[in-house]
Amino acid sequence: MNRSRFIDGGVGVGVVGAGSIGTLRAEIAHRHPSVNFLAVCDTVEEKVGRLAESTSADFSSTRAEEIVARDEVEAVIIASTEDSHFEPAMAAIEAGKTVLVEKPFTILPDEGHKLIAAADEYGVRVYTGFTQRFRRRYLAIKEHVNRGYVGDVTSAKATIYLAESVARAVISRAGSTTPSVNTMTYLFDLLGWFLDGRQPTSVYAAGSTKGRIHDEYGTPDSTWCVLKYDDGTVANLGVSWELPEFWPAYVATMDFELFGREGTISVRDDHRDVLMASRKEVPSPYTPDTSMKVAMLGSYMPGDWALGEHFGAMQEETHAFINAVGQNRQDPILATGEEGIDVLVLSRAVDESAESGKIVELKWP
Repeated sequence: MNRSRFIDGGVGVGVVGAGSIGTLRAEIAHRHPSVNFLAVCDTVEEKVGRLAESTSADFSSTRAEEIVARDEVEAVIIASTEDSHFEPAMAAIEAGKTVLVEKPFTILPDEGHKLIAAADEYGVRVYTGFTQRFRRRYLAIKEHVNRGYVGDVTSAKATIYLAESVARAVISRAGSTTPSVNTMTYLFDLLGWFLDGRQPTSVYAAGSTKGRIHDEYGTPDSTWCVLKYDDGTVANLGVSWELPEFWPAYVATMDFELFGREGTISVRDDHRDVLMASRKEVPSPYTPDTSMKVAMLGSYMPGDWALGEHFGAMQEETHAFINAVGQNRQDPILATGEEGIDVLVLSRAVDESAESGKIVELKWP
């Protein structure tokens, strides 16, 4: 039996990226009682300096290879921009560190496959950051599907809508991303997790090119697809980046329905249960330059700050990752790197179908 690192005094964590998500990951790691060393990195010296100060980091650098090379660092979180995951993730894998890569795993499938191959070669565990798995409602779906209350799942329907301000922020840092690769990816992961190993065999998709996002950036404003799985299950999934900037949900709204031979599960995840209206402007936690006077509290996907502490799905996912390294075990909820690359391949197939107007057949190794 491998010795738990917690017995040896804790876990050293490195965070690559000092944007909104990297900053949040580092703040959460800083507060974890078993993290005994924290290293932070960003290519912008001013940003990494601010993060190092706010988290009392033990080491900081503008070069990812410097933090992953530290002997004290055992767990590495890759939270750089979406199109720059590959190089720091590969450096961490080659250094023998356990790695959590934010979604999308990579932008290019070939790069994702190289990371998986390297992880196999170096005997390293690699995870993908699909934070929504740690929300109670989606964990409840997974548990009750596993217990058989829905029976054999026959079909599914799910949507996720993003505010234009968030879409602009995403595109500004990763111009090659799309609604499917960046946002519908959450639906692909959750559905694949619920279906537990079933693989999609074909996809047909269409995208809208009539809205503001397409006018500004040339990417679809929304994408809708129909998936067919190897056991005959079908799913209708959709994503839109067209909610106006002042939409009261800070980031996204979601809906999810599963239909089975023994039952149905339906989740309306639109955050309208806690609504605040104020004469003061309320800034969005994801895009602080955007504000609204009506806000759906609790609609920030990673979670929320309250009384100086963070709580919610990203805290639980980050803790699960650190605990998995400290206990030297495979976490049962965290998405694996293989699951991350499967979602990326599916996302790209959806974009291919939307662009060609044809059904795309999927083949899996």
